[in-house]
Amino acid sequence: MNYVKSLIGAILVASTLFATTVMAANHVVSAQVTAFDPMVIKIAPGDTVSWENMNGHISHTIDEYLPAGATGWNSPMGENFQTPPLTVEGAYFYKCDPHWGTGMGGVIIVGTPTNLDDVGAKEPKGAAKRLYKKAVKAMK
Repeated sequence: MNYVKSLIGAILVASTLFATTVMAANHVVSAQVTAFDPMVIKIAPGDTVSWENMNGHISHTIDEYLPAGATGWNSPMGENFQTPPLTVEGAYFYKCDPHWGTGMGGVIIVGTPTNLDDVGAKEPKGAAKRLYKKAVKAMK
C-alpha cells in the first residue's frame, strides 16, 4: 500500500513539474540598430526571453534595478541569447553597453512589477529614466 501511495505521489510531482515546463513561454526581443523591439514586455513567472539579431550588441541587466532575489544575466557580445526561466516577479531593466548612450535598453516585467517603486525612488537618469517611465506606462 505504501508503494502505491509513493508511486501516486511521484506521478503527481512529475506531472506538476511537466505541466509548468510545458506552460512556460519564450518571448523574443529583436535588436534593431540601436533599439530593442519590443522595449517593454510583460511575461509570466517561469517564462524566458530570447534576443535575436544581436550582431554588435550585448544584453545585460542593470543590477541596481533588479527585483530582490532575482539573478541577472550578461549575454556574450554579438550572440543571440536566452535567459533562464525568470521566476522572481518584478521589473528587470537591461541595456546594451555599446549603445547605452543612444538609450538602447529595455524592461521585462515578470508578473507583478514589485520593484518599480524602488526603481523610481532611486531617481534614474537619462535612458534609465525613460525605461522606468515606459515600464510604469505599460502597467496602466
